[in-house]
Order: sequence, then structure tokens, then C-alpha cells
Amino acid sequence: MKKLIKQANEMYTKRRYRIIEMIAVKGFFLPLMIVFLIGCSRKDTDAGRNTAYEKSTLPTEQKTGFEDIKSLNEDAFAWLYIPGTDINCPILQDSEGDDSFYKSHNEYKEPDENGAIHIEAANLNDMCDFNEVIYGSSPKDGTGFAQLNNFLDKEYFDEHEYVHVYMEDNSLIYYIIAAYTRDDTKLLAQYDFTYASGCMEFINEIYRKGDDSKIIRDGCETGLKPEHFLITLTTDSTDEPGKQMVVIGCLMGDVAGKIDREVDYGDEDDINIQAE
Repeated sequence: MKKLIKQANEMYTKRRYRIIEMIAVKGFFLPLMIVFLIGCSRKDTDAGRNTAYEKSTLPTEQKTGFEDIKSLNEDAFAWLYIPGTDINCPILQDSEGDDSFYKSHNEYKEPDENGAIHIEAANLNDMCDFNEVIYGSSPKDGTGFAQLNNFLDKEYFDEHEYVHVYMEDNSLIYYIIAAYTRDDTKLLAQYDFTYASGCMEFINEIYRKGDDSKIIRDGCETGLKPEHFLITLTTDSTDEPGKQMVVIGCLMGDVAGKIDREVDYGDEDDINIQAE
């Protein structure tokens, strides 16, 4: 991991194709200076962009695992790793567009009631959507996404800050900013993330007060915008049956400089969307 961070620092020293605005600078980014200065929203400063970095460098364990699973299943497009947890596994997307397949099959496409970590067809597997929603089950043996439920413990939340996503041509780091339980409705069906208005509705959900169990990281209580890139890890809540547990991270590291998208503000009325 140190090698990856060192390489990322070197890459960003040599060239930075985007300047990403800081959310709550004092509480958010000062501890992250050892990684690379980024945040969540992006400005158009990509003149001279260098995309020569074509291979991400994974720590040995993740690299071996990712290469092995990809040789057996092309549906594996990335590797997910949360330091300090047992979440260290491939992310899959069914090539036939069957969102239910990896709910009942493992990463080897074998029938398995615990399923596999996966995204749905509505999300891009290049990680360029506003909100990449990654699903996993919560088996009683603690595998899969069961440990996400631990993030409702404030001490545990504070001790676990990062989500790493490794791809064949990129390495991404997300800063965990929130954890809470919510109604068991599909985020991709509830919110239209193709428009700024839908992104803003979800941001308002994150910041909405009234849930005593919700945890927002200090310094991250405001600042999210539709221009940001989020990752939402979701599983069944073990504390509140019938609800889902979500852990949300904001992109802070993009080694290859490939994460980009246009934000569609749609109707003129959407331009003035404000957080609640």
C-alpha cells in the first residue's frame, strides 16, 4: 500500500489534469496531505492532460486475486479493499445485464446463496457515475458486506477512513464520509443520477438530520455537489431488519486521471438547486 501511495504522489507531482475543490478543508484534507490533494468536485483545467499511465499498481495480494478472478470471469472489473476490515474482494457486473445474477452466484458464477459483490447494469463499470452503488450480502459468518454494519459504531467509523478500488488501468481512493441505515429502496431507482437534480436529492438525503444513528465524518457536514464522484456500499442492516445499511465515500484519488463526466443540469430550474 505504501508503494501505491508513493507512486500516486509521484504521479500527481508530475502532472495534475484536474484541480478538485476541497470539501471542508480544515477537517477533511489536512490529514490526507500524505496521499494526494484531491477532493470531490472537479474544475475544467485539463489542458495538457497526460493519460500515459495505463496500468494500476495493486498491492501483491489484491493484484494476484484480481488477475486470478479475471482469468476465470470477465465480469470482474475491479477489486474492492477497505483497510482494517475483511472486505477485500472483486467487484462484478453481469455482462448480460441480469441484476439478480450475483445475488445468487459467487464470483466464479457458481450458485451461492451469499452472492457476490456487484453493481447493477444502470451503473457504469468505469466508475465515472456520480454514485456507483455496490451491493453485497451480510452473511452470518461475517463475510461479504456484513462488516459494513460496524460503521454505525462511531469509534469504528473514525478508525476506517478509506475505500480502495483497483482496476486494470486505474487506482481509486474514496474517503468515507457517511454511514447510516435507510429504507430498503433501490438508490438507482429512487434517484435519477443522470441529472444534477437527482444527484442533489441524494446529497440532501445524506445531510438530512433526524436520524440519530447517522454518522457524518467531522468536517464533511457540507460541501457535496453534483460534480462529485461518490461510492455507496450497501447491504442488509443487521440492526434494523427490512432496512439497508449504506457506507458512502467521496473520490479523493484518481491515479490515472480517468474519472470524468459531464453534469446535466437539465431544465433551467435545476441550475439553482440548493442543498437543504
